[in-house]
Amino acid sequence: MGNEQCGRVTVKFLGYLSEVIGSRIEKEVCGEVELRNLIDEERIGTSLNDLVILVNGVAKGPETRVKPGDTITVMPHISGGA
Repeated sequence: MGNEQCGRVTVKFLGYLSEVIGSRIEKEVCGEVELRNLIDEERIGTSLNDLVILVNGVAKGPETRVKPGDTITVMPHISGGA
């Protein structure tokens, strides 16, 4: 595994999550890592399964593997009334 690519993954938080964690963090990773290992659910106060997660603009789940250069956007579900 000595030839794994290392670099940064950018995680952007929207809505109330940006107030809890900040609007953006960067994590150093080598190779592919499971998204859920990059985000502290306790700090967010909810399960990643209850949030909308986009990886490079495409809806994904917390089990998705990400790699250096990927951009992750995490936001609460948006609901509205009539």
